[in-house]
Amino acid sequence: MHTVKIWDYKIGDGNVPFFVAELGICHEGKLDVALELTKAAFDAGAHCVKTETFQREFLVFDPSATVTFSINGKQYTSSLIEHMDKYELSFEEHHKIKKYCDELKIPFISTAHDFKAVDFLESIKAAAIKIASPDIIHYPLLRYIAKKKIPVFLDTGSAYQYEIELAVKNLRDYGLKDIIVNHNPQGHPAPADKHDLKIIPRLKDIFEVPIGLADHYEGYEMLYTAVALGANTVEKPISKDRFVCEPERNWSISVSDLPLVLKNIENVYYSLGKSERKMLQSSEQYRTQNRVSCVAAKDLKPGDVINFDNVIFGRPRKGIGVEYWDIVLDRTVKKEKKRNEFIQWEDL
Repeated sequence: MHTVKIWDYKIGDGNVPFFVAELGICHEGKLDVALELTKAAFDAGAHCVKTETFQREFLVFDPSATVTFSINGKQYTSSLIEHMDKYELSFEEHHKIKKYCDELKIPFISTAHDFKAVDFLESIKAAAIKIASPDIIHYPLLRYIAKKKIPVFLDTGSAYQYEIELAVKNLRDYGLKDIIVNHNPQGHPAPADKHDLKIIPRLKDIFEVPIGLADHYEGYEMLYTAVALGANTVEKPISKDRFVCEPERNWSISVSDLPLVLKNIENVYYSLGKSERKMLQSSEQYRTQNRVSCVAAKDLKPGDVINFDNVIFGRPRKGIGVEYWDIVLDRTVKKEKKRNEFIQWEDL
């Protein structure tokens, strides 16, 4: 697998999953909230802060276009123009977030939807560029980004397998090696039965690049499951309160929960260990203390037979182990053994 490096972080097998704290639209379209969330992400130990760099006037040209989202099981539909205008941050505001990330010493990345945004992110030295899932077939944009030689997070969304392959091929054909492919379960929010997380190791085999999860689930379980299945990076929005009735908040992580979630991600990763079984010294001590061995059930004299009448089993493991019972059964002792003494091989 090709390992991608962002600052001093290595993304790939053998490294702790890289957590991307997505500000998304949870900043309410307010710079001060975005900066507050950035600080919370840093304090919690997130590896990276991400924004969405877009200018609605260059993306939406149909005034009748709408956006539909679900909150607490209820669907809402609003004007796409109004929706984007409400949550848009200017290039200047994105730059201020980037500068604050530099002060905190945490990488800043962002999604680019057009060439102008790409040039802007390159100019402020963003650590990586995200390609949103609808743009996976925007080959002119992919090729333009690839030429910048900036690491790319590629969202897959509802793309077919061949579309993902073509996107990766376009990035590679135009010189980009540092690619991270994000699995995106369908839905906003995405229900558990639509996640198909088993695709994560399959994508690894196909592309030999780090594979991540862009999480839109109302809860934290999918992050942990993805890590258990080998995800190298996980991304999820963060907010001041995920129970506020606002789009994207319902599948975000409340900043108060973020430190524990990050710790849990690490614990899941470390719990995987290796595929070989290795005995730790502490395990050997446990075995000695808790496995049973043969003990004289009563006072024994030379010639007495080893059987269930004369032998019981007890801890710690100071005598012949119980697993050797079939070997010692019906043998005789050659010297006296007091009741509750451990029976040794030399006693037989």
